[in-house]
Amino acid sequence: MTENLQPNQESSFSEEVKPMPLIDKISGIFLSPSEVYENLVQSKPRTLDWLVPLAFMIIVAILSTLLKFSDERIKDSLISFQAQRFEQLVEEGKMTQEQADIARERLESFGGAQKIFSAVGALIGIPIVFLIVSLVYFLLGRLFFKVDVDFMSVFSIYSLSSLIGTAGIIVATLLSFLTGSFFASASPSIFMEPSSSKLYQLASKFEIFSIWQYIVFAIGMAKAFNKSYSLAFALVFGVWAIWIVISLFIPFG
Repeated sequence: MTENLQPNQESSFSEEVKPMPLIDKISGIFLSPSEVYENLVQSKPRTLDWLVPLAFMIIVAILSTLLKFSDERIKDSLISFQAQRFEQLVEEGKMTQEQADIARERLESFGGAQKIFSAVGALIGIPIVFLIVSLVYFLLGRLFFKVDVDFMSVFSIYSLSSLIGTAGIIVATLLSFLTGSFFASASPSIFMEPSSSKLYQLASKFEIFSIWQYIVFAIGMAKAFNKSYSLAFALVFGVWAIWIVISLFIPFG
């Protein structure tokens, strides 16, 4: 006598989902992120899922900075921009002329020590950013979606999405060599003269690869918290919009 299996009984006998090979995850983030995150959530994240994307971004960020400073035209564009900013700070009484001159001299003499400092900055700063962003979305996801999701799932989802941001750094570096501007990026700001104006800063926020990354990240959040894409997109881009407003009106250095 054959018994009829209920859906939940049948699933209990199904094979455990095998993790997608890392190389497939890397390519899939660009081509089919939904499949990548579906597999990640069902098979649980592994260390390489977050470590490799993180390492990629650190390496590319360091190389980008060193390449830009190796080109005199790009380096001069940064010095010119910073010189204007230093003068503005002097006029506002936030910096003395002597401090401005010292700061400019240090920038012009960017050498071995400064390169090491930049490398260490990327090595420490990027992981901290990854942790903070992931923690914010992890806590907000738990708060608004009321779903028990572990932190490493969100961290791995964000890390994998950062592969798109890494591609953005590569494109921005190429654009810098094409335009001679240190601040070139795939955003509307590439058509504007670099400045500290809020309009320029706002335009630079709408960078194609950053938006693409957050779209992919939202897809991953929807999969992790088992919510609709609309809710995940509202959370991800809502926080992103708030961050843009904060960064425009509150100086961070």
